[in-house]
Amino acid sequence: MTDFLPYCRQSLDSDDFKAVDESIAGAWLTTGKTIDSFEEKFAVKAGAKYAVACANGTAALHIMALASGIGEGDIVIVPSMTFAATANAVRYVGADVIFADVDPYTGLITEKTLSEAIEKADINKLKAVYVVHLAGRVVDMQKIQNLLNEKAPNAIVYEDACHAIGGTYPDKNGDFVPVGSCPFSEASIFSLHPAKTMTTGEGGIVTT
Repeated sequence: MTDFLPYCRQSLDSDDFKAVDESIAGAWLTTGKTIDSFEEKFAVKAGAKYAVACANGTAALHIMALASGIGEGDIVIVPSMTFAATANAVRYVGADVIFADVDPYTGLITEKTLSEAIEKADINKLKAVYVVHLAGRVVDMQKIQNLLNEKAPNAIVYEDACHAIGGTYPDKNGDFVPVGSCPFSEASIFSLHPAKTMTTGEGGIVTT
């Protein structure tokens, strides 16, 4: 009999077990000082001003759609290569999705594929673009912003960075900064599912 190939395999050590024990022994099983501390430390690592934890990455994507007032009659561009949650978050609020093609070698949206997707959209209804960083690879956000400044200056940009905790990219000055610092977007969304770079068992977090 061959070994089962798992969907993911988390790595936990004694420090992880100790942290869970301390949390359970405290006054709060949800929210509380542990979450406050986690948000503060995550924001520092991501180079962000704020970080807000939530139930999971899907909830984080949904929350940002709600926060920006995306709704029925609006259009949001989403890359075709991503987990269903990216597009589902848009549908949850009643907006329509236009899928952008991706580079066949990286799986990432590019300025060319985004431009083609914009051409398919009613520019007056285009409310946002969800850019997805995939499997540790990061999108060239400067090129994405330059294109949107030219073709859709009112579109909000969100980074689905569920695969990109610890990643970096060049900012407007060419200096490499952490994914999550949001030099070209309104917010970055991360997943803390066991299949991701780091896990809290389940969870998500938004940085702005």
